[in-house]
Amino acid sequence: MGWKVIHLTKPCKIKVKDENLLLSFLSKEQEEESIKVTIKDIDFILFDNTQFSITGKTIELLCKSGIATLFIDEEFHPSSILLPYHTHTLLTEMAHIQISITQNFKAQVWQNIIKSKISNQADTLKYWNKKEFEELESISQKVQLFDSNNDKAQSARIYWKTLFTNKLFRREQGSEDIINSMLNYSYAILRATMARSLSTSGFLPVFGIWHQNRYNAFNLVDDLIEPFRAFCDMHVKTLLNTKYSQSLFLNVPIKRDLVKLLTFECVSINNGVSNLSKAIEVFVKQYKRAVLADDISLIVYPSINEEFFKNECF
Repeated sequence: MGWKVIHLTKPCKIKVKDENLLLSFLSKEQEEESIKVTIKDIDFILFDNTQFSITGKTIELLCKSGIATLFIDEEFHPSSILLPYHTHTLLTEMAHIQISITQNFKAQVWQNIIKSKISNQADTLKYWNKKEFEELESISQKVQLFDSNNDKAQSARIYWKTLFTNKLFRREQGSEDIINSMLNYSYAILRATMARSLSTSGFLPVFGIWHQNRYNAFNLVDDLIEPFRAFCDMHVKTLLNTKYSQSLFLNVPIKRDLVKLLTFECVSINNGVSNLSKAIEVFVKQYKRAVLADDISLIVYPSINEEFFKNECF
């Protein structure tokens, strides 16, 4: 896996040269300038405008290289994810394994996913000195199989009204206010990264644990990103408090700062500290081990590395 995040905000042409990417832009003098990027160095590429041309060979290379790729539409909303079709030599075998996962396994995994999500939400509130973190910690300890008591929704009501001081804020996916826009943009990046890791590990993202929407091709992605959402929330809250407190709309500088989260070593996982992109890869690999062994104890869950935010953001 590479380490560079490529964020394309200007009109450009993208093609392959010597098995690497060649990005061509027009300068202020209307002269074409080109930048060569080594394909092995790229972890994530974000097409944040619609005025670009890309060759079929480029799309093929991005897929073969397992690079997370996200496209933005004309309204500056995430519109699509590029995923390789043949990602794993045992794709058919993995599909049969996913279909045969027992309800008991799913119930326990979803229980632990929600526990992890609420625990990370509690840590986020604790970091920002919100006393309600204790209530979330208590909720996380009593999550039932398949979250039968709907503790996920209960914690969300407490979490969102506490985390942001704006009394008018309501967490809504389609809202255009600056907080929701930053959260939605961050989650889209997270979703693309998780989709890439699942596909390169041989999973078919359509087969979820809890999510079973027949029109959603990323049910499993939407299941497994839950423990990682709080990292986006922490990052958005930090940016709003330190750099963009007066901002009303999503702009290129904000987007670039949001994308940087992938490279931050803000995740404690598997007895170590990792950047978000690598942590997702570790999480998926451990989930795969658990599925193959039918042993949920093999799954490792992420937690927030508070020291990173203390040292890097203030």
